[in-house]
Amino acid sequence: MDNNPKKNVLVTLADQNFIPQAKQLFSSAYWNGGWQGDFLLLAHEIPKEDLRWFREKGIIVFPCRALTSETFSDPTHRSAALSKFYLFTPFFKQWKTVVYLDADIIVRASLEELVHIRASFAAGEAGGFTLQDEFLEPDSENQQVLREVEAHYSMEKTALNSGVLAFKTKIIKEGVFDKLLALYRYFDDVDRCGEETVLNLFFYKKWKKLPIYENAFPFYLYRTYGIPYEKIDAGILHAVGEDINKPWLTTSVFYQEWNNNLERADAMNLSMRQRPAKTWTKRDWKRYVRRFKTTESPFLSQRPFLSSIDRIIGKIGLGVKKALPSFYEKIRIKHE
Repeated sequence: MDNNPKKNVLVTLADQNFIPQAKQLFSSAYWNGGWQGDFLLLAHEIPKEDLRWFREKGIIVFPCRALTSETFSDPTHRSAALSKFYLFTPFFKQWKTVVYLDADIIVRASLEELVHIRASFAAGEAGGFTLQDEFLEPDSENQQVLREVEAHYSMEKTALNSGVLAFKTKIIKEGVFDKLLALYRYFDDVDRCGEETVLNLFFYKKWKKLPIYENAFPFYLYRTYGIPYEKIDAGILHAVGEDINKPWLTTSVFYQEWNNNLERADAMNLSMRQRPAKTWTKRDWKRYVRRFKTTESPFLSQRPFLSSIDRIIGKIGLGVKKALPSFYEKIRIKHE
């Protein structure tokens, strides 16, 4: 990977309820991703006794105190996720590159492309969603706050997904953490996605999109390319969305793979690193997707509408969304 792999760190975030998910993430990155750098857990208020396994494995633990006691209106986003802001504290400047992956991810291939990003900050794309989707519908009390956002940002721009981040630590300037927290507190009333909304604002026009195979949403690959779930492949599989889609549930098509990775976590030995199970390139991805062009999917005939509903609404004008909020929400829910 890097000439000095220890200059890179792979990070995930977990609270007490997500300890198995963090173990699986690190295990899949170790065995399948061939990660050569350091491993670090952002431990969101996890009791010390529950962190012993990580420390014994040689995984660095960064304890995180809660930054808010609030719960988000969107159940797929949890207040613990705000601890991602700690990534932008001076502690992380000891590494050259930080790669962050959400704990609902399965790593299947090399993470090298994330280390060698050319941009200072790169992120996964949010599956066709726009900046507009990062915000709640305004009510009479917070309309002015949303107007401020609309005055300074193009709401039709593609949103970044904060589940996969890669950045050079030179961007960690003095006060960045405090600015992120201040943005969250200021836009709290209209913030739909917690830390993700804030990162979209803070890195507006400053982030580079990662290839889709570095942040592949299974439902998006099925809907957009017609790839059957059992044939979905990518370097990083990211199970975004409602909990019913999560790979640790026995009903998930990815459960057996996820559970196998978890079981192999105990066999990790950071003094003996692995080679990546596979490496993806843009050419590989194009060749892979081409195989499914003729695949019949119940979504393919509707794909132009489904994959761009938010952009279409944006082009028609935000007035449509404001005039018919309940209708829009019904469409958006079906779209997701």
